[in-house]
Amino acid sequence: MPASARDLARETISPDERAVTAEFIAFLEAASARRHPNGPIRRFNQARHSGCVEADFTVVNGLSNDLAIGVFRQPRSYAAWVRFASASSASDREKDTRGMSVKLRAVEGENLTPGETTQDFVLNSHPVMMVPGTREFLELLRAVEAGAMRRALYFLSHPKVLRTALASRANPTSHLDIPYWSTTPYQFGAGRAVKYIVRPVSSRARAERQTLTDTYLHDELRARLSTEEASFDFFVQFQTDPRTMPIEDASVEWQERESPYVRVARLRIPRQDIDVPGRDQACEAVSFNPWHSLAEHRPLGNMNRARREIYEALSRFRQSRLART
Repeated sequence: MPASARDLARETISPDERAVTAEFIAFLEAASARRHPNGPIRRFNQARHSGCVEADFTVVNGLSNDLAIGVFRQPRSYAAWVRFASASSASDREKDTRGMSVKLRAVEGENLTPGETTQDFVLNSHPVMMVPGTREFLELLRAVEAGAMRRALYFLSHPKVLRTALASRANPTSHLDIPYWSTTPYQFGAGRAVKYIVRPVSSRARAERQTLTDTYLHDELRARLSTEEASFDFFVQFQTDPRTMPIEDASVEWQERESPYVRVARLRIPRQDIDVPGRDQACEAVSFNPWHSLAEHRPLGNMNRARREIYEALSRFRQSRLART
């Protein structure tokens, strides 16, 4: 087997990874407490949602054997819950990275989180992260949290991060009109790695340019789904070259010309009222975690390894505040 083939889906763990993750958790807990001195503590990232919707996730019929893995093992439909959110903005008027999180329910098989029966996909509206890994992400967040001067100095000394940040921020016409990427890799059976891509295929034309209001993304989502359904194609992109498609660097895009996207499922969002009583509270309460996953789709790379501990720690931290209020 060629060396490059042996290196596919191979992770590299740095000696200080656990220490960096512990620092990250301590930083996020302190920053979250400062942001929310009283009452419930909201998510640190993608805290402000535009809405949660019921959906169904249908695996493509007739997938080849090399694609019939994990949740894609057979042509079936899963009931799903989808959350649309913004990364950090306080208003829809602000340009921002948008998020789509998908939770498949009643998923059978060995789950990496004991007791879970879901498969979660956490996606962003830009194909890469701003920084390669957890250590660099912590440095970035510390600069942002420190205020305008420190933030400006950071971006001046990290021009590539600034370019990515600017490229990732936009005011889309709708959450239903844009593609989403996992940005980080995942196992796809033994010895193979993929990234996930979701692209809209709704029958209607793109929404007309919206008047920018504080809630225009929520308002458009509500109006669109009140009259018609929306749909997305779900793709996997296989890692074919460990050098140009690294596992440990989330700031590198896996180019479609090197490895074409392969459609494996369809996500359909039927007509519905996204403002039914209790929906907003359910949207706030639901958690998405890439480690809510079948073993065949294990998250890969240092960003994902850190997520496992960070998500669990912050969930406990948020619950401890709720228990005191």
